[in-house]
Amino acid sequence: MAKRKSSNGFSSRRKRVIWILAITLIVVVVIAYETGKEMRRQADSERAENPQAAPAVQVEQAQAAVRSYYRSHEFPPSWTVGKTNLREPDELEVSIYFSPRIGSPRHGQEAPPGDITTDNACPMDDNTVIALLESFSLTILVNDKTGIIERISC
Repeated sequence: MAKRKSSNGFSSRRKRVIWILAITLIVVVVIAYETGKEMRRQADSERAENPQAAPAVQVEQAQAAVRSYYRSHEFPPSWTVGKTNLREPDELEVSIYFSPRIGSPRHGQEAPPGDITTDNACPMDDNTVIALLESFSLTILVNDKTGIIERISC
């Protein structure tokens, strides 16, 4: 006797195998999803119990204060502020770039020496930034088209 085939051309045994594979796939996806949720839940509870989370908040506050300060800070013409990075656990690093606009007579030239100094680069006049930076050192990298031309420590 010949095997019976359904209207779609598959034998009943093949249909069963397809259904079993589909159900197995669904179960595997659900297990992976639930395992991921449980791992995130455990990681969140470990972070809540970990006392090292407080310094991370302090670092973020210090970075935000430094970014805010330099966003509103006046530099000599053609100088812009780049990224604020955490170089080491206790050292913040700010990049300042000499980038004159294309129509400027300074375009394509090296940065004039002495434009950026400790006096106009370090946040000495903002008490909020100074208070947050008590536990950090602040290094300012002065860059022009040739690369880093000076490091200023505040």
